[in-house]
Amino acid sequence: MYRIQQFAQLAGVTVRTLHHYDRLGLLKPSHRTDGGYRLYAMKDLAQLQRIQVLRYIGLPLREIGEVLHHADAIATETLPEMLSRQASVLRERRDGLDRVLRAVEYAERKLQSGTSPDLSFYTTILKEIEMQETQNWTRKYYSDSAKEIIDERARNWTPEAQVKASDDWGKMFARVETAIANSVAPESPEGRAIADAWMELVGQFTGGNPEVLEGLRKLYNDRENWPETAQPIAPMNPAVTEFIMRAKA
Repeated sequence: MYRIQQFAQLAGVTVRTLHHYDRLGLLKPSHRTDGGYRLYAMKDLAQLQRIQVLRYIGLPLREIGEVLHHADAIATETLPEMLSRQASVLRERRDGLDRVLRAVEYAERKLQSGTSPDLSFYTTILKEIEMQETQNWTRKYYSDSAKEIIDERARNWTPEAQVKASDDWGKMFARVETAIANSVAPESPEGRAIADAWMELVGQFTGGNPEVLEGLRKLYNDRENWPETAQPIAPMNPAVTEFIMRAKA
């Protein structure tokens, strides 16, 4: 057992930080003396390490509390399992930062060549950064094999491809909304052609893989449970969704 000053020195944090984590319920000391002094054990060091890793990858303390309180499996993890899981999370963070870096480097090359990137490109960079800061919460909807496919695709994804994808989806939503405004029946040949074009864009993300497509379906079917900080993957107008679903039926 360690008194709080000893534990803070061992862990490389301040006593004030430990007090703060205690107040938030993130890290309660294992024991207290009869006089009320905090006593920490080695298992508390493991808990603190989890908190620090989650902070390092950008999670706010409130979200860290939710992760720790709802992930019951964490308590039974072995050290190798815990390290493996955290290494996986860090690799995801690194891949995301690499995408942001590639986007910024692309902007630099454009400026050096005398061409200024347009507004949509800067929007793409901001979206990448926002995605990293919200920790890509969508991954829980995909199987492990689907995640591998998505990760491989992300590593090869370029800023130019992102700009084109954003433009393609913007035109697609405008096409559906125009069809709705013109009273086009979803079941009509025109409606089904629109749905086919929609699925072709979806296929650019899924690569035709059924597991990736299934994860995407789970994601959108659970929209009511998306976190408040989530940025919608696409501006899903309910009328647009209904039109596409009827046209695909």
